[in-house]
Amino acid sequence: MTAPLMLREARSKDTSAIKKILSGWLQEGTLLNGDLEETIRNQPHDPTSCRVVEDEKTIRAVSLWTREGSSEVRLLGFGSGGPPDQDLERRLLHEEILDWSEMGVSRVTVDVPEPMSADLVPLLKMCGFLYEGMSSGWSVSQKPLLKLSKHFLYRTVPQRELMAFLMEFMISSGYEALTEEGGFRYRVRQEFTRPFIFSPWHRITTSGSEILVHPPARVIERHELEELFFPMRIYSPAERPLLLFMEKKRARALVDLPSGDARQNSLFQGSIRGWQRPLRRHNLTYSHPVGLKTLRKGLPLLFYVNGTGAVGSGRVEDWSLDEPENLIARLREIGEFDPADVREHAATSGPRMGKVLVIRFCWYRPLKRAVTLEEIRAMDVNFNPPRTRSVSSELFQSVLARGNDLT
Repeated sequence: MTAPLMLREARSKDTSAIKKILSGWLQEGTLLNGDLEETIRNQPHDPTSCRVVEDEKTIRAVSLWTREGSSEVRLLGFGSGGPPDQDLERRLLHEEILDWSEMGVSRVTVDVPEPMSADLVPLLKMCGFLYEGMSSGWSVSQKPLLKLSKHFLYRTVPQRELMAFLMEFMISSGYEALTEEGGFRYRVRQEFTRPFIFSPWHRITTSGSEILVHPPARVIERHELEELFFPMRIYSPAERPLLLFMEKKRARALVDLPSGDARQNSLFQGSIRGWQRPLRRHNLTYSHPVGLKTLRKGLPLLFYVNGTGAVGSGRVEDWSLDEPENLIARLREIGEFDPADVREHAATSGPRMGKVLVIRFCWYRPLKRAVTLEEIRAMDVNFNPPRTRSVSSELFQSVLARGNDLT
């Protein structure tokens, strides 16, 4: 089995490797060499944090950030060693966003040096960062800094209120917005536009349950907005989160279990998610093909371990139906999985006979403690978890509240 990547705080011995990975930030002057060394030396007591991803004693990626005030963070440096590894960088950035959300951060800002923008800006946008502008100089030798920010909204927005939410967001982001039949139109306020640039009107309208932006015309997916404002969730009364049932052996190889699990205690020190923990190389799981009618990107997931209870939550990143042998071939590099278990999850009848549901998940968080079968049945007497199933939004929220309450 391939050894797991390790996400941990930087140590003094990592300084040389960190400087090499963050050399672009150092060369552009957005990061000072002395500040970097002091931060690494003073952890964990410094307000600035430097975290690394280690792969068999090699530093593969780095994230450097500092607290600003009570609820903001500035990202000072970020990247991976060797050829850019966007998959690894995305997973690291997701981990940081999860930690920032647990800290109650309201906004993260970053100034990206222009030479690094081609690789880093698309990644930041993919993870919910918004482009907010750039610095400028009087000569071509003065390279601009691209300014981006990530906003955190700790709320649930009913789908029926989504248009009002979007209009409020546009106005707060420097746009002028005018209500019209079926939606609203918006454009950048004149005082925020650059010289010789004219901002045209765009429109956001509804078509049935879909929200459209144009021109150019395209659908705004719910998961795009949830990613943009994570941990915000868009709520629909008809939506039913998916409970993923699995045995403990598979769960241990796939996700972090609550710190109350004795086998996991050593990984969680200083916070629920810990200063040192494995960064797993995959986020694929499988189940019987159920709940397909309501399955969507961004759908909430509740992870349930047989004999333990509910252990964590996440969201659907993508999903597909596949034959067990194809999935087994994809999972072989993991090592800790049971091919017979994969085959047992294939449908035995109906139009999906011989297929398993393959789910790629994201934004996984362990609960502070497992919520037992008895506790869940006290909330819903009809709860029966022997296999993957849909659950009500009310039960999903109740389980999360119970699992995160240590009083």
